Amino acid sequence: MKVIVFLTEPASYTIDLVKKVYSPNKIDYKFLKKSSYSYPYKSKKIKNKLFINNYSFFSKLSLIKKCYIKYDVIIFSGYNSFLFLMLWFVHIFAKIKKPISIISDTPLNIPSNFFKRFIKKHYLTYIFKNSFIHGFAGGNGSHKDLFSFYGMTNDRIHFLPMVIDVDEFNHTYKRKRDNNFTFLYVGRFIKRKQIEYLIDEFLSVYSSNFQVQLVLVGDGECYKDIYNKYSKFKNIIFRGRLTSSKLKKEYQLAHVFVLAAYNENWGLVINEAMSSSLVVLSNIGIGANYDLIQNKNTGLIFDSSIKGDLANKMQFLFKNKNHYRVLSRNAYYFMHNYWNFNLYFQQLKLALSKILKHE
Repeated sequence: MKVIVFLTEPASYTIDLVKKVYSPNKIDYKFLKKSSYSYPYKSKKIKNKLFINNYSFFSKLSLIKKCYIKYDVIIFSGYNSFLFLMLWFVHIFAKIKKPISIISDTPLNIPSNFFKRFIKKHYLTYIFKNSFIHGFAGGNGSHKDLFSFYGMTNDRIHFLPMVIDVDEFNHTYKRKRDNNFTFLYVGRFIKRKQIEYLIDEFLSVYSSNFQVQLVLVGDGECYKDIYNKYSKFKNIIFRGRLTSSKLKKEYQLAHVFVLAAYNENWGLVINEAMSSSLVVLSNIGIGANYDLIQNKNTGLIFDSSIKGDLANKMQFLFKNKNHYRVLSRNAYYFMHNYWNFNLYFQQLKLALSKILKHE
């Protein structure tokens, strides 16, 4: 069976998937674009022929057509790019149809705007009802619901977990709590991440307690304004954007990871934090909640629309040492013993076998 996967970009987790899963199992791959926020310099080590965005329009079309003919299964990241439309065009006019599997980390989210809702419904229903189209859902909850809501039958919806290389974040769960207790944020400084809300909730209970600190890692369009506003507080620490090795050190030193974004398709930083045995505080809009936190006893979910909810859960984790240690241990073992590349590969094999039987 010949399989090719079209990946969005050379992000750290896709590079690791190539190294640990795709290449060892002789699955070919190409990237739709060369740039990546999470791994901006990694693409320099990858051959240019693997980046489709370097091709001209007709070269892209020719490449996709050749891949469609050559491979038994085509796996494609996403469904709303121009390159996917090219693939769909080739599929529609092909005499011998091939199965196309769509990788999606997007949970079901019905647009409130009528026109967006109308266009999305008709476009996705048209695509997903096709018997040759399969869905690779990054999670078991709302991520699967996306495919079924728009008409894909259950036998064509497959679970393919959002994973990272957990061995890269292999920090013991037996953390010391003798000195500082650290809450950590890692990500871009943009409005959707609600960083000011996170800081305000933290300061509402720890403005004068220097034993507890909030470390913020990342940069972005809001960084300067937030830094100017909050850097005067001694227990609010801005690290800026860090290299991979320095970031891992922050994971090792911290105790609780906080993601306050009001909307996140998945949130792979949660995978990194849990692999480092950090307890997670996650907002209700985070896609990873269902599979990694809810009913897993690995962290707590808060609601940013309720004032004080995050602050109260911060205090709970700081004061209840025994419960904190249980959550920390559970997070570590859940990632290292289950939610990792082994699970990904087993689910990929299972999905591919079902796809070929289906066709």
